[in-house]
Amino acid sequence: MPMTRLALALSLALAAPASAQTSPPATVPFLPGERMEYAVSYGVLPAGTMSLEVEDLEEYNGRPAYHFVMEAKSNRAVSFVFEMATEEESWFDARELYSLRYRREMTENDKERDKDVRYDQARNIRIENGESKPASPRAVDPIASMYYLRTLTPRVGATYVLRNQADPGDNPVTVKILKRERIRVPAGTFDTFVVDLDVKTNSGLFRKGGENRIWVTADARRIPVKISSKVGLGSFQAELVDYVRGSPVDFAR
Repeated sequence: MPMTRLALALSLALAAPASAQTSPPATVPFLPGERMEYAVSYGVLPAGTMSLEVEDLEEYNGRPAYHFVMEAKSNRAVSFVFEMATEEESWFDARELYSLRYRREMTENDKERDKDVRYDQARNIRIENGESKPASPRAVDPIASMYYLRTLTPRVGATYVLRNQADPGDNPVTVKILKRERIRVPAGTFDTFVVDLDVKTNSGLFRKGGENRIWVTADARRIPVKISSKVGLGSFQAELVDYVRGSPVDFAR
């Protein structure tokens, strides 16, 4: 269903550290308080809204961590057929840029699909409902993956092979920077890099064999202003409606 994919659209197949990048960058292009709001459509029909926010830079288990929050919900028209609302949170190590915890509360047509995952990065495992499962080295969860993608340096023609998503079975994802393009979305007109994702599994929004694209601003913020996925006759699109930059905070690194 379209709104199920919305909840995963900016996550499962988006990003993880490139094989050529072995250490976290010295700085990141997002700040606490940053908020992005999107209008989501499926085909030609408006489907709902989504927001992504860097809620804070806080302490988690003695480590500085970015607290990311994503919220998404179907609009009234779509909800007559399929109602969805979700809140997802990520605690992301601010020094090492890998996941510490991921939590999801999702309701689909009155059916709840909740999840709470803790990451043991030293042992390359994730712990969900008391059960330990393998995790890729330096695992990045679905929400944090969007922010990690923004730490990569885009240049036309560059290719990144992303190998440390949270679930090793989803590897790899090949990311190519196709071109520069100036586009208009509800939030304004932006110079962007067009990013293509080649995925090997059918998980989340992005589908094997589909045309999966993200437009990120060609400035230091690398804001994802548009996301599109086309598979067969189906298409999904999210466009930026509003953006709040956020502000620096003091935290010992």
